[in-house]
Amino acid sequence: MKQSNSTIGSIELTFAMILSGTIGYFVISSEQSVWNVIFFRCVIGAVFLGGYAYYAGLIRREFFQRNAILLILLGGITLVANWIFLFASFEYIPFSIATVAYHMQPLFLVLAGALLTKDKLSGSLLFWLALAFTGLFLIVELDLSEIRTLFSTDSNLASQDNEPSALIGLLLALGAALLYTVTTLITKKVSQIPSTFVALIQVIVGIFMLLPFVDFTSLPTQTSQWIDLLILGAVLTSFMYIIMYDSFQKLPTNLIALLSFIYPVTALFVDYFAFSNTISGLQGIGVLLILLAVCAVKFNWSLSSKKVVIEKREGKNV
Repeated sequence: MKQSNSTIGSIELTFAMILSGTIGYFVISSEQSVWNVIFFRCVIGAVFLGGYAYYAGLIRREFFQRNAILLILLGGITLVANWIFLFASFEYIPFSIATVAYHMQPLFLVLAGALLTKDKLSGSLLFWLALAFTGLFLIVELDLSEIRTLFSTDSNLASQDNEPSALIGLLLALGAALLYTVTTLITKKVSQIPSTFVALIQVIVGIFMLLPFVDFTSLPTQTSQWIDLLILGAVLTSFMYIIMYDSFQKLPTNLIALLSFIYPVTALFVDYFAFSNTISGLQGIGVLLILLAVCAVKFNWSLSSKKVVIEKREGKNV
């Protein structure tokens, strides 16, 4: 039964990460501000999540437990703040650096899991995680000169105007990564509560958080823009977070961390098909490294040849 739950959770999270990789397209296509996009994402998401939860009988009195509700509310704050921090970072630093900084969250997640939930942090896991990070650096094509400029005191490399802005952007992206890590760990703490109910409360929190910042004078003027926002709220928030949160409650922390790398891989392909941006050779290698690392953790591949031999004899090696 446990193995079955893990398999279902892996499928759910994989699909959720694929959906996540398409979010950027709809955000750009909607031509709305960060505040407006996130606000309408929460509003539409709350409508669909609320409707589903009501008809599925998932809104029950026993779910309104004080400690659980407090955790869910806290998770809602960190989730929405994560979106704000991440999108805001794009205004200060190149997308490549922001993406790499944000995707430090799988590493934060594994390390936090080892400290808080006592998940084992084996040498094999560290190797596959490092391999995935190597692949991530390759697919975002990080320009190391930009990092040197960030910390440089040479006026020819970094002006007074650019240096603090870059630092703010990097901190925002890392802050988003930390907030996402906290959201994931909090969700695992309320495994007794249906994921749909959790997601519903959290997007409602987002509505009240963002309401004071929404620009109602710059609402969409075209039907296509509203369709983009509808997809963001109904599919990429309601449906996606139902299956993603459900997977969080079924999977170990280290597997959640590795499967999260599917998001940048999907985004790379979406970028190619939507905007005709081709994938370079290095990016292709990065994709393969990430998929290899995901498979390694999923099927529990070990770097120890002795262990592999033993598992083969016992019929445990898949």
